[in-house]
Amino acid sequence: MDRLIHFILADINLWSPALVLICGTIAARGTPGFSNWCRTTLRWFVFWVLGIYGLHGFIFHFFFSEMTAKLIGWPNSPFQDEVAYANLVFGVIGIVGFLRPDREYMRACILGFLVWFGCDGLGHVWQLFAQDDTAPYNAGTILYTDLLLPILGVVLFIGSGRADREAAARREAAR
Repeated sequence: MDRLIHFILADINLWSPALVLICGTIAARGTPGFSNWCRTTLRWFVFWVLGIYGLHGFIFHFFFSEMTAKLIGWPNSPFQDEVAYANLVFGVIGIVGFLRPDREYMRACILGFLVWFGCDGLGHVWQLFAQDDTAPYNAGTILYTDLLLPILGVVLFIGSGRADREAAARREAAR
């Protein structure tokens, strides 16, 4: 039971993308095509990875800053609060994106996420090699997910383009 609780609380970077793919696949059944699957899965990506993961990051960086800093290999500092607020912003953006999944909003969500997490991932690589920071939240799975999740978001966004164009054409034709 302790391992399950640890996995849920500490390994959100692993289970949230898996949940995205499961939710997207279930929600997209009955709508054929890769583009439709991408469109549906992108919505779940924004909810779980930006929204829930962002709120999770806020809670840990703000309320458990000492522990979180130690897991990253940093000294605790007031910058933890600023990281927490950035996580909170993306948490809110992700929840709103799930509730309001229009193309331009999703583009902004994914672009912001790509820049933030892509830079975080590169920062982890820098800390690993330049500072020999092998702490679990710097050189562990977070290193890979910070680099790979933005790529997944971009693939889903690009892949969803055809489905979004077709939906827009249907709306226009209905007018």
